Amino acid sequence: MTMEYPMGAGALSRAGVGATQGGATAARLPLRPDPRALFDPTYTPAPAAAEAPVAPVGRLGLRGMIREIAAVWNGFYRHRLSYVALIATSLMLCYVGGAAMFWFHAVELGEGGPAISWYAHWTLDSTFGFIALTPALAVIIPLSAWIAGQIGGGLRPRLLPWLYAVVAGAIFAVVTIPGPLAHDLLVGRGTWIANEATALVGNPNQPLTPVSDYPVLAALTQQLGAAVPIYLGLSLFSVLLLRRMVGLRRAVAARGSR
Repeated sequence: MTMEYPMGAGALSRAGVGATQGGATAARLPLRPDPRALFDPTYTPAPAAAEAPVAPVGRLGLRGMIREIAAVWNGFYRHRLSYVALIATSLMLCYVGGAAMFWFHAVELGEGGPAISWYAHWTLDSTFGFIALTPALAVIIPLSAWIAGQIGGGLRPRLLPWLYAVVAGAIFAVVTIPGPLAHDLLVGRGTWIANEATALVGNPNQPLTPVSDYPVLAALTQQLGAAVPIYLGLSLFSVLLLRRMVGLRRAVAARGSR
């Protein structure tokens, strides 16, 4: 049975670890996230789901864990809202976050780029990030929702969306650590893609500005140091924006039905 995040009182026994029923201790309670609990401010679970009994669950083997991960994934993406959240979050992190990271790397660190305008450079880098990182976000979002539910979904259900945002932003920041290496390999100055972009929208004869080279470890450390605050903030903002958009849509639909 798919379990939804509790949204009201009396949900402590469903927090995930150490839940009891009839004197038995559940070693682990699979808690399957519902995107509506994260992004829909009007959502509350049905009474039957909210009062569902807790079944003790023993330790899972490898096959059981794989089945549980698949169940979490399938359950989360059964709702259309999950796809809206995926695209909106990816656009926010890859294009708005990409603008911040573009400034940090190209301007602050002086890493330069091909002979194209700054907005073409930002569009190129951000689109590369969007294509590469959207599949990663398709995993990060339900995983973060699951982790947030296991940590505090039953104790502080109202904080669940914001706990999810912190977890998702932190995981995304870690995933982007190799970003500078992937960028230089695929779309950095001198690559085929960069040369084609220069021929299309830039000036191949323009002298290139000097660049600053950093050791690999320094480049990865700088990436993580900038990524953590940027992606944490944008993840929180994306949750706020999605909840406002969904709430507004619900309000408009309610007015139209009167």
